[in-house]
Amino acid sequence: MKRKLKVACLVLSMFILLTGCSTASKSVLDPKNPVSITLWHYYVGDNKIALETAVDQFNKGEGSEKGVVVTAVAKGSILELEKAVTDSAKGIINAEPMPDMFSTYPDKGLEIDQLGKLCDLNDYFSKDEQKLYITAFLNDGKYDGDRLLSIPIVKSTELLYVNATAWNEFAAATGVNEKNLTTWEGVYAAARAYYQWTDAQTPDTAWDGKSLMGIDSVANYIIIGNKQLGVEVIDGKNEKAVLNHADLRKLFDIYYGGMSLGYLNAVGKFRSDDIKASDLIAYVGSSSGAAYFPTWIEKDNTQSPIEFTALAYPCFAGGTPTAIVQGAGMSVTKSTPEKQEGAALFLKWFTAEEQNIPFAMTTGYLPVETGAYGNADYNASLKSLSSGDQAEKNVAAVYDIALNQIMDSNTYASTPFNGSYNVRSILETSLTTMAESGRQSAVALKEQGMTEDEIVTALDMNARFDEWLSSIRSQLDTLGISYSEE
Repeated sequence: MKRKLKVACLVLSMFILLTGCSTASKSVLDPKNPVSITLWHYYVGDNKIALETAVDQFNKGEGSEKGVVVTAVAKGSILELEKAVTDSAKGIINAEPMPDMFSTYPDKGLEIDQLGKLCDLNDYFSKDEQKLYITAFLNDGKYDGDRLLSIPIVKSTELLYVNATAWNEFAAATGVNEKNLTTWEGVYAAARAYYQWTDAQTPDTAWDGKSLMGIDSVANYIIIGNKQLGVEVIDGKNEKAVLNHADLRKLFDIYYGGMSLGYLNAVGKFRSDDIKASDLIAYVGSSSGAAYFPTWIEKDNTQSPIEFTALAYPCFAGGTPTAIVQGAGMSVTKSTPEKQEGAALFLKWFTAEEQNIPFAMTTGYLPVETGAYGNADYNASLKSLSSGDQAEKNVAAVYDIALNQIMDSNTYASTPFNGSYNVRSILETSLTTMAESGRQSAVALKEQGMTEDEIVTALDMNARFDEWLSSIRSQLDTLGISYSEE
């Protein structure tokens, strides 16, 4: 009798346990009482249209069936969006209420999470569901080891874009080839040779050569360059900046030296603008920017068509080939169970291959699920782009090399910490400011008729490097950000 009683109690306990688990995992959504979800984003142009189209499709289909209505609100640029979200999270007077879901980069996501405003999406995305995403993309939204605070929507990497028409002419005349562009040291040597080659075409005028290339994101150049050489300049694990003098000096000599002497340049707002204006013939930029690479340039007051080539991101000699992974994800705000589940439902639907492929491939972004790259829709989109106009062909040409770089190389995105955004900004602004000062000094020295060696000596690279380090230290100290030196 006692045994039967124990068995009965065990069965009852298991029934209660299973019932409790079932209740916990049961959807709280109700199609008869749909929940409203507000989504803030920064997309513009074709991406904005693509997002709004997807939201409308969701609302009429999956959302209608499950009881979720999403409203997408464009908040301007990423900086304007981040300010709006931050003001909301901090309860600033006259700030709008927090959105239920919003686009965010890791640094800003961490800041909002520290205010206690983000939902851990592990509660809504199972391990099997998380395995659908490319690991490097998903990890960009993980904090404190395993907390999932954002879901990747689209991603990009950085590539080296080349005006092949101008490059081929230069290569044929000098013997320089694309292998020179695989390392940063080779890039510098090629840029110097290009400047000298173009300078020699006007022998009566000294120092009027052309710049070979530019860098869209100097911060990425510093962060990835350090990582290639084995150092995390933004050390999220230990919440500090790491200033490795030897590695930083390699980056400094190429960028500061190249910008000062005119081998590298940055003229317009974007390096693609510099290509169109014939100020550059190559630049490093986001794979999502292929659609903006010019199909023609202004030359002698006429438009001249140009060919396009995309190459892998350069690596420092002796370093490990490493490519950046970047792109905002979407985070869900802590609110009600209904709103959180509704937001998660939309994110699952939106990042599924059927929806994510057309959205990503609008302008050259990378879909986020591994299966997307064997999908018939993906191949059809590539085929359509390949047979389109020149700008679409440029986008199509980027996908294979960008995907190979993501899948076959080491990928990296720095782990954020409180203050990491400021570290990134300090590194970039301090170096670009130094380089502009060096350029101005070099221009004056060129006018005095100095040779390259004499100019480099007069610039005093050792002193300028020490000045750069001092500037970084001073700004980090002012903001109370920890750092170490090696």
